[in-house]
Amino acid sequence: MSNVCVPVAVALLLAWGPGAEGAVSSNDSQQLESASMNQGGGNVSSSGFRQRSSIGEAIAGHRISSTSFRIAPGFLGASATGTPDVPVAELALQGLTAKTDPGAFGQTITAATWQADRDPVFYWEPPLTGAEVAGYSYALDAAPDATIETIATSVHVATLSPAFLSDGRHTFAVLAVNSAGNVGEALTFEIWVDTTAPVILGYTPATGALLNTLSPVFHVELSDTSSGLTSDTVTLTINGDVVPIQWDPATGTLTFSGAAPWQEGVNSLSLTAADAVGNAAAPVVWSLTIDVTAPTGTVVINGGAAATASAYVTLSLAAEDAQTGVTRMQISNEAAAGFVEEPFVALRELWLLTPVRGTRQVYVRFFDQAGNASATVSDTIFLDLQAPETLLTDGPASLSAEPSATFTFTCSEPPCVYAWAFDGEAWSAWSEAMTATRSGFSSGNHYFRVKAAKDTNGRSGIQEDEEDPSPAERTWVVGHETRLTVPKGPPVKLWRVE
Repeated sequence: MSNVCVPVAVALLLAWGPGAEGAVSSNDSQQLESASMNQGGGNVSSSGFRQRSSIGEAIAGHRISSTSFRIAPGFLGASATGTPDVPVAELALQGLTAKTDPGAFGQTITAATWQADRDPVFYWEPPLTGAEVAGYSYALDAAPDATIETIATSVHVATLSPAFLSDGRHTFAVLAVNSAGNVGEALTFEIWVDTTAPVILGYTPATGALLNTLSPVFHVELSDTSSGLTSDTVTLTINGDVVPIQWDPATGTLTFSGAAPWQEGVNSLSLTAADAVGNAAAPVVWSLTIDVTAPTGTVVINGGAAATASAYVTLSLAAEDAQTGVTRMQISNEAAAGFVEEPFVALRELWLLTPVRGTRQVYVRFFDQAGNASATVSDTIFLDLQAPETLLTDGPASLSAEPSATFTFTCSEPPCVYAWAFDGEAWSAWSEAMTATRSGFSSGNHYFRVKAAKDTNGRSGIQEDEEDPSPAERTWVVGHETRLTVPKGPPVKLWRVE
């Protein structure tokens, strides 16, 4: 015979005469623990196995009074020969749930779903044989043991240390422990916490950007480590209009390209981003400017003069742009040969024309700050160069045995100054001397160059347009002429042998 203690909602300790054993009654159900008894002429017996017998309302539903019975709430005691373990199934919790707050105002939290509550309340239902439960053991992100943590059937994370769950996925586990140290099977609840807003890492076009297209490509980089973002949780507004976006969760980027919301001039943009549970990043608001209209302008050479005697001229430049202003210009004497880029100025002095007599043309195009280029404009002027012509008057013969040479020269409109050079030397300084002598030439080919110049524009020094654009040149050879010598002697006779 065993001495058995069974937890029930309402328990009666029944003691009667010899041969009678114990039963536990809870409402309409009774549990017979290794006992034998007689009620209403029938016997229920057990010889060592746990038994259950329904005995109707005889005990649970009727008032019992007898001098043979001792009635007391609590546990049923009977003669015992041992203390067997309670099966785990008898300590099985009946359910485990979570809510955002204690009581009726808390909202139910769905397991394994991202949500934003970090201090939930966990509730569980005790085992059906709850009278034997001594308490409960629970753990977060670990397995509970046989140590009783609480005798209540709930735990509020706000009362723990730390008093909140970190962002991420967690598992709450709880099990029942009886007075003998036996534990039931643990119930678990997987709870996913996300309380951190997404992060806007960067975006283009950036604040203050200047574009020259009405179809710019927009790009934003976003990050959210938990519940994530979708196209429905990110909003891009351009000039008050919400625009469609394309979201790529693999790269964390969204893009938009389109022409409809953009306008020439200043454009206002705003970006809002929230994750799947509603954590929202602070809105980002900025502006950019679009300029797609090219500037216009004109160029005038020497104030509109018809001709000039100097290849250096002054360019009068005028240009305008409605949105961003003119910042650069390109100038060329030959449009097909390329342009020289310079900052925009209203007066460009000392622009060098191609130093060739005749009608010369200057081409200009203007650029605004956004990079839009104007149509090419031009102006012409007749260049009447006053530079003298260089004349070589004397020099060595084309073949000379002498290792030295002297050249003389003059110009078409003396007096002039001259610069000269032998072979690959640099030009000499300007001089009024009209001769040039050099010795020590090695055998072989040599050449000489000389150019004349005349100060005609009144500026100090010789400018490029004041010198002969086509210097005079002469080549000669230093060495000895080779002759074929015929030996003297009797004439050579030739004959044929037959």
